Amino acid sequence: MRSDLTWTDYIVRGGLPHTARKLERGEPVTVAFIGGSVTVGAGASDPGKTGYRALLADYLRRTYPRSEFAFVNAAIGGTDSTYGAFRLKAHALDKASVDLLFVEFAVNDAGDKEASVRAMEGIVRRTMRTGPTTELCLLYTANETGVARFAEGGVPANIVHHEMVAERYGLPSVCLARAVARIIGAGDMRWSDFSRDSVHPNDRGHRLYADYLEAFLSRVLTKTGDDNGGTEAADLPPPLDPFCYERGELAIPNGSVHAPGWRELPGWSADRVCNWKPPADIVLGDEPGAPLVLRFDGTAAGIAFLAGMDTGSIEVAVDEGPYRTVELFDRYCTQFYRPKAVVLADGLPPGSHTLAIRISENKHADSTGRSLRLLYGMVNGSFLGWE
Repeated sequence: MRSDLTWTDYIVRGGLPHTARKLERGEPVTVAFIGGSVTVGAGASDPGKTGYRALLADYLRRTYPRSEFAFVNAAIGGTDSTYGAFRLKAHALDKASVDLLFVEFAVNDAGDKEASVRAMEGIVRRTMRTGPTTELCLLYTANETGVARFAEGGVPANIVHHEMVAERYGLPSVCLARAVARIIGAGDMRWSDFSRDSVHPNDRGHRLYADYLEAFLSRVLTKTGDDNGGTEAADLPPPLDPFCYERGELAIPNGSVHAPGWRELPGWSADRVCNWKPPADIVLGDEPGAPLVLRFDGTAAGIAFLAGMDTGSIEVAVDEGPYRTVELFDRYCTQFYRPKAVVLADGLPPGSHTLAIRISENKHADSTGRSLRLLYGMVNGSFLGWE
């Protein structure tokens, strides 16, 4: 274990007293991870053994042998905190009664303050409302650009945005990016020693992350404090953003889509894929014309889909208003099919709304088709149905 973790690399704030107390008693503990490709283990020679998440799990089992551990992996490569907020319930909180949730999205968020705070605060508030004793720890992993920013004396914008949420809710955070920057700045390591690209750690990098997290946990888990049962929903402070995605959830089709021009395809597969493993149950829309309508009660809605070579453009309308075109095809679509999520209606007044989606006649010049391969609808509120 490294011994040079400094106070500038982490902030304890409220700590992890509930988890510490359960470990002290030798009780079962469930640890969940939600994040992007770094948490999946990308860059490691064997993500299930040499990725930081796997190494940290080994450390916990080894250090606390009286406790039985369960681990939930809710990481999806290439995804940001916005998709994380909408899928948190289905992919993590519904899987088990989580004691400790690690959240890692700092390198994937796009630098938009409103989007990052709205999503990260949604993750935090949804978690606290679901399990009042569930504790969270925010992780800020490194990319080459962020390391350069620290070297200049600054802090990457996404970390600043996430720290606003951590401060608001008294959450511990570990800035792995700052630790990496300090080592590189001291001349003890080059970026190329840590990663083969601009983001993903190699085995040495994942080991470094795990070492720092072990050092952090060895300190914070020794401070059990008073086990007051956590924070009740009524005790949560007012949100930083009243439109945060604290009621985010996935609207799964499950045989309920019957709109003309749209059809459910269970077990769809593709050869060139990234960040998911075929098959997947999808709803395919590839005929311009009739809309698929998502009905919901809440303040925001969107879609998660598999973007790829034949992804087209869509037209969307909120509450029977005018349609606007949304381009779904991007520079990665020519290479493979991958999960992608977009919010199509946001900041709506609370209440019942509709989001209509139809395939556009027009498409990106590089797309081979006009398809939308829908995985889920996303709503910040209650899903009312498809029509």
